[in-house]
Order: sequence, then C-alpha cells, then structure tokens
Amino acid sequence: MDSVKRSLKKFYEEVGLKYPEEEIIYETLRGILRQRFVNRFLESINGSLLDVGCNRGMYLEYYQNGMRYGVELSLNVLLKAHNSKPKHLIVADAENLYCFRAQSFDNVLCSEVLEHCLDPIAVVQGIAHVLKPGGRALITTPNYKKQPTKWIGLGSLPYYGVSCECDDRYYHTAFRPDELKSLALKVGLKIIRVGTLERDIKYAAKLPAVILLMGRFINRFIGSNRLFIANQILFNKLTILIYRICHTTGLDRLLLTLFPEGVRSFVLVKK
Repeated sequence: MDSVKRSLKKFYEEVGLKYPEEEIIYETLRGILRQRFVNRFLESINGSLLDVGCNRGMYLEYYQNGMRYGVELSLNVLLKAHNSKPKHLIVADAENLYCFRAQSFDNVLCSEVLEHCLDPIAVVQGIAHVLKPGGRALITTPNYKKQPTKWIGLGSLPYYGVSCECDDRYYHTAFRPDELKSLALKVGLKIIRVGTLERDIKYAAKLPAVILLMGRFINRFIGSNRLFIANQILFNKLTILIYRICHTTGLDRLLLTLFPEGVRSFVLVKK
C-alpha cells in the first residue's frame, strides 16, 4: 500500500470514529432523495446482496430479500454497524473485491463510493467479478457540469475533530452518467439504465444556500463550532421545507423543467 493510500485509510478510520455520517447525511434532502432511490432498487431485487462501501449498513438493514454482505474500508465504521438483522460485514478495499470468489453475489450496491477511489475501474472490475450471470448492480456517484474535482478540502469534518495527512484534503471526484456507462461497458457489464437523480436539490437549495453562505461568512470572524453546526442544520431544514411545499403544491413539476439533470449520476447494470 503506497503512502497516499495509507494516509487515506487512516483518514477514513478517523472519519468512522468521529463523524456521524448517517445521522447527518440522511437528515438532509440529498440523503432523503438518495435513500428513496436506492431503496427502490433494493425492493426490485432478490437473492444475495453485496453493499460495497456499506458504512454502518443502513441499506443492508433495509434489504429483505436475501443474504446481506457489506464491505467497508473503515473498521471503526463497522464497529458501529446496525445489528438488528443478520449480515456479514468485512473490512476490505473496494478496489480489490477479488477477496471474494467469482460469481458470488446476485446483486451489488455501490452508492457514493466510486468517487473516493483512486482506481475506479478496479472497483467496477471487482463488481463484474463478484456478480453472478444475470446479476444486477447499482452504482451512484456525484455528478458534475464542467470539470470534476479531484482533491478537496475537509469541509465540516474539522469541526468533528477529523484531519487528513494529505494537506488536509481528501480524494473526492465525480462522474457524468456517460462516464459510468463507459466504465461498466469496459468490464463487460450490460447497461439497463443510466441517468441522474436528486434533481429537486437544484431548486430547493437555492434560497437556503444564500443563508448558509451568510452564516459561514459571519462565522469566519466568530469561529464557533456551535454556530457552524446550527447554520448547517438550518440550511438542511429550510431545503426540506421548500421541497415539501413545492411537492405538495405541484410547483416542483414546473421547477424541474428548468433542471434536466440531478446532482448525482447512476448506472444500473446487468452481467
């Protein structure tokens, strides 16, 4: 393992220990919409499921139709895993799924993982390796418009005591839907569906984003962890409120015509 991967491994162990990711992400509109999308996939499949980058196993908990297996890089995350239902959790690198026998799983989920991997084609090759013939896999990642990011700042993580040896940056890129399609085709997978999700974010977060930026500007002079977190909570609550109002009134149908793409990309494939 090279020094960069060792540093990132250490970083994700620290994130797993200190950052309550599921509690934060899935209280946001992005998380709610993503969870709804992934759950529809889980409801449509049967047989064994491998969740690559399973975090604490939220999707494994939801899945009802077969044996559940999860792979996660961070041991600290798995030590906090949900345990109300039987499942098999393994510390492993998403870029090396050859720790499993070929054709081991009926289905694979890889949600919001590929963008963290230095060698994404290795992840997709691993998915093709473990899938049984006829098996399905869903991959989701961030989308982008002009240029994808590569290394980004830690954002809110320092407020939770998280740092990173890579100049306080970590690897986080994005993929267009056609790029996910290309990766899948390169390893011999068949495309069922490709597209974007979380379109509602485009309109629902506009006004709250202005308030969020104002709060962050003020906090540059105050330096308060409490204000930072309160500001983020306010942004999330306002975004959800605007979404619900627009969805209830039907205004979302008009607003969505202005935004043909969502902030996430996905590809659904079959072996």
